[in-house]
Amino acid sequence: MKRLTYFITLICLYTVNSTIAQVIAVDNSIPVQTLIEDNLAEGCVEISNISSTVNGTINGLSSFGYFERGASNFPFENGIMLSTGNANSGGNAVNTNILNEGEVDWGTDSDLESALGISNTFNATAIEFDFISVSNLVQFNYILASEEYFGNFPCDYSDGFAFLIKQAGTNDPYINIALVPGTNTPVNTNTVHNEIVGFCPGENQQYFDGYSMGDTNYNGRTTQLTATANIIPNIQYHIKLVIADQNDENYDSAVFIQGNSF
Repeated sequence: MKRLTYFITLICLYTVNSTIAQVIAVDNSIPVQTLIEDNLAEGCVEISNISSTVNGTINGLSSFGYFERGASNFPFENGIMLSTGNANSGGNAVNTNILNEGEVDWGTDSDLESALGISNTFNATAIEFDFISVSNLVQFNYILASEEYFGNFPCDYSDGFAFLIKQAGTNDPYINIALVPGTNTPVNTNTVHNEIVGFCPGENQQYFDGYSMGDTNYNGRTTQLTATANIIPNIQYHIKLVIADQNDENYDSAVFIQGNSF
């Protein structure tokens, strides 16, 4: 369990403006194949073999879904989301409580841990599929939001998150393309955050959008980022979108992927 000593100097950073907030709408009832086929790809991309073998169903939770901006100020009009809790908890109604959904028996994704070189993860949600494109470049836009943007947590804790890609049917290792722009650093709450006075300096602050933005129920989020990979046209690739809690099952995170940006 994480512990935090509360300091008066930090309170102003995490004030929730829920009295005027309009949050996104999330629908976690859409089957994974429909979710991907109807809401992710645009252009000459052929997608097949869609699956989600790791998600919150073991705890009775639907941990991925479709979202719409609605009357909120969320940067993306619509898209898909993957979370480490109930996807619906990320929006639909203002919730100022910490999102701590999922138990330790909701396990992990070994490819995520191998690709990031981490361990002790829980509450993983992964969606994977094959694709063929006529282009030599694949990319999509995303935002990472998290309850780990709380107090001094970004100094010490980070949930695992990656977009993993490799050529299908090979034993090649996955490559993570969810990176801080211009670096080989994975995007997470530990690598993208403001300075937390008295605890740690900022990390890649230009990509941190702010705390308690009011349009989702997460404590903070990144700016819009783009995952990009060079590929060989007309060759089949396999991609896995995956997120998981690290160190314990608390303080949920979510990744929002812009609709039709793939």
